[in-house]
Amino acid sequence: MNGDQQTFWQKIFNKKVFGILALGLLGLIIFSVLMDFIVMPWYTKHGEAVELPDVTDKPVAEAVEVLEEGGFDPLIQDSVYDEQFPPGSVIQQNPLPFSRVKEGRRVYLIVSIGEKPRYMPQLISLTPQDADFRLKELGLTLNQVFYEFSDFYPRGVVINQSFPSGEEVQKNQKVNITVSLGPAPTSLEIPNLVGKSLETGEKELENLGVPVGRVKYAYRPKLVPGTILNQSISAGTSAAKVDSIDLIVSTDQPPPEETKEDSTMHQTEP
Repeated sequence: MNGDQQTFWQKIFNKKVFGILALGLLGLIIFSVLMDFIVMPWYTKHGEAVELPDVTDKPVAEAVEVLEEGGFDPLIQDSVYDEQFPPGSVIQQNPLPFSRVKEGRRVYLIVSIGEKPRYMPQLISLTPQDADFRLKELGLTLNQVFYEFSDFYPRGVVINQSFPSGEEVQKNQKVNITVSLGPAPTSLEIPNLVGKSLETGEKELENLGVPVGRVKYAYRPKLVPGTILNQSISAGTSAAKVDSIDLIVSTDQPPPEETKEDSTMHQTEP
């Protein structure tokens, strides 16, 4: 092959290669344009972000329906105890309400299963004060306190409760307790009431059929209010010979200035 023929074929070959390269470059440009302006916007739904509705506090079935109608994918993530929301209602959603998200976005829901169950605690053998504290911890209320003699339980502890321990109860449930007065007296004699609370003294005298007469209050700020300081009938006196018994009881309220040395007398109901 002479020189002229070789140059001719080289020119043809170079034009062919250039054409192929040009077509390839053009194809790449077209592909990039299609990806940037058609394929990717369609895939990512570019420019189609919408506002996520607020479905908190709605029943879960209604919340799911609202989200699905809006083009979202609701998913119940968890169910938890919550006394602020009725059972079966949405407590929380993720993403948050009114967020700008893409259609088809998965929305996670946390649903309430209502209040956490409350179970009656064991109050027997506790003091009334401890029983009251234990009830308040659980959102329950101490209602009435009764008193009975007991040969088994010492004085001043709970011996009965109106709901058995372990029973499910509602919030703010009122609970009654019975407190031991200790062993019943072996004879119908006036007991020693000094140092006991007025309430306890009245219960003991009531069981003997002896009414309380006058209750005199003496200012004793260092004592628990309502502590019996003295009794008008000595301990050991036959109850059958007593019509009533007067008591002196402590108070933390000082008397008026003009009668500071005197104690206020009050007549109680028999």
